[in-house]
Amino acid sequence: MSDELSDIDVALTYVQNEPNISALQHAYDKAKLDQEQYIESCERSYNDRRNMWPGKSGDMRKSGANAFPWDGASDMEVNIVGERIDTYVALLTQALDRSHIKAFPTSHASMAKASVVSMFLKWMRKSYIPDFKKQMELGANHLLEKGIMVSYVGWKREKRTFKQVVRLQELEAAMPELVEIILGDDIAEAEAFVANAYPEMSKKRVKKAVSELRIMGVTEVSIPRMSVDCPIVQSCEPDGEILFPSYVTDPQRAPYVFWRTFYTAQELEKKVATEGWDKEWVDEAIEKLKGTDSMDHQTASERAQQRDLDDDEDLIMVVYAYQRLIDEEDGSEGIYCTVFHPDAEKYAKHELLNGYDDYPFIVTRLNDNQKRMYETTSFADILRGPQWQVKTERDSRIDRASMATLPPIFHPAGQPPKEWGPGRRLPYRRLGEIAYGPTPPFDPGSERIEAQMIVQADKAVGLDLDNPLSALRQQFVVNKYLDHVKDILALAFKLFQRMGPDEVFFQVTGSPDPQVMTKGDADDNFSIIVSFDTRETDPESVEMQMKNMATLMQIDRNGRIDVDKLLELLAAQVNPFLADHVLQPKDDADDNIKRDVTQDLTSIFAGIEMPARPSGHGAAMQLIQAYVQQPDIQQRMANDEAFANRIIQYYKQYEMVAMQAENSVIGRIGTAPAQMGGISTQDMPA
Repeated sequence: MSDELSDIDVALTYVQNEPNISALQHAYDKAKLDQEQYIESCERSYNDRRNMWPGKSGDMRKSGANAFPWDGASDMEVNIVGERIDTYVALLTQALDRSHIKAFPTSHASMAKASVVSMFLKWMRKSYIPDFKKQMELGANHLLEKGIMVSYVGWKREKRTFKQVVRLQELEAAMPELVEIILGDDIAEAEAFVANAYPEMSKKRVKKAVSELRIMGVTEVSIPRMSVDCPIVQSCEPDGEILFPSYVTDPQRAPYVFWRTFYTAQELEKKVATEGWDKEWVDEAIEKLKGTDSMDHQTASERAQQRDLDDDEDLIMVVYAYQRLIDEEDGSEGIYCTVFHPDAEKYAKHELLNGYDDYPFIVTRLNDNQKRMYETTSFADILRGPQWQVKTERDSRIDRASMATLPPIFHPAGQPPKEWGPGRRLPYRRLGEIAYGPTPPFDPGSERIEAQMIVQADKAVGLDLDNPLSALRQQFVVNKYLDHVKDILALAFKLFQRMGPDEVFFQVTGSPDPQVMTKGDADDNFSIIVSFDTRETDPESVEMQMKNMATLMQIDRNGRIDVDKLLELLAAQVNPFLADHVLQPKDDADDNIKRDVTQDLTSIFAGIEMPARPSGHGAAMQLIQAYVQQPDIQQRMANDEAFANRIIQYYKQYEMVAMQAENSVIGRIGTAPAQMGGISTQDMPA
């Protein structure tokens, strides 16, 4: 079949020994050209959000021949678009912080692990993924302003080395045998020992270090100080940083994806050592490709600010080309990545991305009202009309106030007054020669129109609190955003299973017990849910939910509600950070109760009365009963009435606490709880 296709089609469809850079350049230019309409739309949205328009001046006044209605008329900013996007970004950020993450097993083999996976995903969101919250905030801005949110998900494994000065006397104190070898006659043995002591150094650098130590007694060595082995997430601008073919409806079905990014010369040199980039390509890029990115490659924000990278000689544009290629022999597919530059004939790196079944990009559109990926709408598109209408009304009122403050002045032709203002002296021949012209009357309808447009803007994006549909609109946007987060966490967890360390220790807020996460089977699947109810932003609604949840305890006949988990949930709702500090592991709580009661009994034995502890009455009563059963304690209680009274009083206080808890049940059912031989049978199923 490949014989019937052109060389470009073959290179973009089938696996080859070497990537066809010409074919990639052709596909890149085509994708860039096809995206121009969407980039222009994003540039317009960028301007609307930031109140940027042609001819705008810093004094908020119109000027020039085309100024309307006159030169110097009002040209005020109106932040209808920006305010509502900022409000939703705050809402989405809060939804991310307070969202509930749950992993459900998809097979019997993964059932036992689901609970730990849920907590691991929560920790991954909070701590394991560097700058996750920052990247998700940036992505929320893209989703609302540009209508599309794109996130790259990858795995970063890197060991960073730093230079350090080493002196011969320091080595002698730490490793005297190494100093003897370095100063000995066998230089090859000395180099071998230095290479073994500092494995991060190259052979050339080892030779230099041995020579400097022998001659000068001091040298520089490479010391590993920081290692990274974690998932990474990066939010990508959809208008030029990420390029999909214009016809794409499902991003994962695209034949190729381009990711355009920028590096400094130092970062490119680092890529050679850590990721195996081609040294010749990097040298050529540093020498010839600095600042070669042209204006039509830039994103909307770069174009809006007129940042031409031709003037920035420090940055080098690099394009990652991701392709879903087919092996002609067996039909298997794989995700391949080629690093190149559109103006270079060679490439920096080409590899099969092991561990990836799909492209490492998660894509979400604000509105799926059209099939194609780039045919979407943004908040700026929705709010553009109300913003300009409100601006028109405000400008007109300011212009009317200006006319009322200083109306046009009638004066004899050719004899304008030289000065005009309070206390000025104006000569005249006849009274009435100089007079004010007419001023437009005040229009109260302007303020009503502005108020209506603001209400319309709020209603369009679900911020009209009086509209019962607003909560649905808010929840719709929140769900879009959290579904994106869910897909990110699912892919990050899959990468952990295939590329991560064998085990990771972690601890999450609201679950005080430390946990350990093992890689397990790389093909284990979990159904992940990330949810947030927009009603949780309302304190009254949260309080009502908490009360209702606590009330369910009264009708829990079969003990299905886990009181400890309910306590953790309610504490996390009050304040998740405080909950992490005040809640302790269940085993620790039991140990603490035993320790506290034992200390109280010791004090009572010494003649000091002690009050009952405010919690843990059940465990305390059992411990007291075991304590008084000891022969020596029974003997003292029989001979020491004061000691016996202290013990009885201490026990009765715990009985009172238990009785109060029982009374809450009696108040519900009207009688004492049913029992059999001291065992409660009240809530046994009928």
